[in-house]
Amino acid sequence: MVSVRSGRRTASLATVLLVFSLAGCSTLGLGSTPKPDDIFDLAAPTAFDGSTRRSSAQILVPLPNASDALSSARIAVRADGGSISYLPGVSWSDELPPLIQTIMVRAFENSGRVKAVGKPGESLAIDDQVIVDIRAFELDVTGSPAAHVTLGVKLLDERNGKVRASKVFDVSRPAASDRPKDAITAIDQAASAAVAEVVVWTAGAL
Repeated sequence: MVSVRSGRRTASLATVLLVFSLAGCSTLGLGSTPKPDDIFDLAAPTAFDGSTRRSSAQILVPLPNASDALSSARIAVRADGGSISYLPGVSWSDELPPLIQTIMVRAFENSGRVKAVGKPGESLAIDDQVIVDIRAFELDVTGSPAAHVTLGVKLLDERNGKVRASKVFDVSRPAASDRPKDAITAIDQAASAAVAEVVVWTAGAL
C-alpha cells in the first residue's frame, strides 16, 4: 500500500518507480532506437519506344489498387509455394500504391503523349481515367533472382463510364543477386519498363 499523505514521500516513490521502469525498458531493449531502413525511390521513365502519337486528352491517375501484401513501403520477395516475405533493412520512399501513382503521373508528363495528367483533387477537366491494379511488384526467388512487375490497366471514359480498353503489362528483369541493392535495381528497371509501356499504349488507345 502506498501512502498519499505526504506529497514529498509520494514524489520520491514515483521517482524510484520511474528509475526501475526505465531500467527495465533498457534491459528489454524497448528504450533503444531501431536502426532506420535504407529508403529507395523509383525513377520515372524518360524514354518511350513505339508510336509517337500524342493524344489531346486530359487524364486522371487514381490511386492504384494492390493487395494487402503490396500496400506498404516494404519490398516484397516471392519464394516457393507463393509465400511472400520482405527485404530486411530497406523500404520504398512511400507506400507502393501512391508511389506508383506518382511515377505514372511523372511518366505521362515526361512523355508528352497526353495534353495533361493529374491526380484526384487537382481540378483538371478529365476525359479519361487510367485505373491501375498492381498485381505483382516483387523480387521473385523461385528460380534465379528476378524482378517481377505486373500492372493491370483499364482506360475509363469519364464521360460515359465505359471502359475504353484494358491490358495487362507483365515485365521481368534479372537481378544480379538477392541482396537488397541488386534486387531494388532490378525492380526499378522492371517498373520503369512497365510504366513506359502503359504510357505508350494509353496514348495509342485514347
